[in-house]
Amino acid sequence: MEKPQMKNTLEAITLRVLNVAFDVSSEKLDYSYMPDSRVISDACDNDTNSIRAALVSLHKFAEKHGFQEVRVVCESTGIYHRSLLQIASQLGMRTKLAGGEAVAAQRKIRFNDTGKSDPRDSEAILDVSRYGRLLKHRQLQDQYDQLREFHRLVLRYEKKHVAVRNELHAELRLLFADLRVSTDVLYGPTGKALLAAFGANPQRIVAAGREGFDRQIKSLSRNTKRKTLDRIWDQAVSFMSQNTSSALLTIREEYATELHAAILEYKAKIANVELRMIEIYQQLQSQDQQLPAARKGVVTWRMLARLIAETGPLDDFCSWRQIMRYAGLNLLERQSGKFKGQLRISRRGRAAIRKILNKIALSLVIRGRLFSKYYRRKKDEDKMPGDKAMTCVMRKILKMIYGWSRSGQEFDETRVFEQPRKRIAA
Repeated sequence: MEKPQMKNTLEAITLRVLNVAFDVSSEKLDYSYMPDSRVISDACDNDTNSIRAALVSLHKFAEKHGFQEVRVVCESTGIYHRSLLQIASQLGMRTKLAGGEAVAAQRKIRFNDTGKSDPRDSEAILDVSRYGRLLKHRQLQDQYDQLREFHRLVLRYEKKHVAVRNELHAELRLLFADLRVSTDVLYGPTGKALLAAFGANPQRIVAAGREGFDRQIKSLSRNTKRKTLDRIWDQAVSFMSQNTSSALLTIREEYATELHAAILEYKAKIANVELRMIEIYQQLQSQDQQLPAARKGVVTWRMLARLIAETGPLDDFCSWRQIMRYAGLNLLERQSGKFKGQLRISRRGRAAIRKILNKIALSLVIRGRLFSKYYRRKKDEDKMPGDKAMTCVMRKILKMIYGWSRSGQEFDETRVFEQPRKRIAA
């Protein structure tokens, strides 16, 4: 996120820049610009040829009216704005992003209502650009772009993986309603063996006999405990007293087996993409020694690749506070008169960064790990709820990785919890 700086004001004095604000939709672009006191609005289709023609026309208009540069500004839409900014960059134009909240607030000020209309939204974006409240449009190097694109696939596969797991859990309640085992058992080696050998069908389990059941599960999952085998067998025998039709159980078994295969497929896809991400990250790390390397007990290559895929180059950020804002982990305070609300994180940045940091944090708050004492001190001494204490850990990890990168030194555990030195007034 880019702060308004003094150089922007100086540029406005010495360099005439024509701001062109685009409101982007999937099929159409509405845009506005202000060469003098009047606002000119137009529109074009959201396709390559139409965008290029509109931008070339705007460039000619800017030259004719004494502007040295054209600055293209739009809101981030996820995917629909990408062609616009890419073509603008190819044509040598400046590109910036306008924050959605700033545009919404400006729309209310400009039009004195809460309505939304694409043709006039571009005018609100234009106002935001005139005030300089813009965000940097980061154009990543090819390898960073590849990392981010691969991570987008990982996030999609993970979402589908979770959806199929939930569906399998619901299907097993139909197929084997009395099955009561922990998720660690169900989705671990024992659960895989149960589905592979018997399709989790209680009728097939009982038909195999107690010794046959034990033998087949043990052949696929050697570490399954006797207590777990006893529980599953007893639950299968109990369920059979319902006298459910074997034809129904067979149909449900086939679907459960299909869902289990889909889970394994998504896990394999995730692992494959993550390996490719690790390879790219290690290439980047060999070229830039400031990028952190994996360290046992702190962070793995896999998590580093996923985190940097979302942050991009860490040296793009001037301070750890700036990267906190980018991740949506910056603190917000609500205070008015005597009222003073609790500090909360903004959650306005990249949600994927918070997701990865949460995964890293979960492994580091286990007893004996790096952030175990810190996490428990927040919970026990500061009386924080678990999710809030975990957020503190996530902030600490992001700050640690950023500082580690900027220092260019080997990881030093003692510096993670080192208190910042107080500044002495001159």
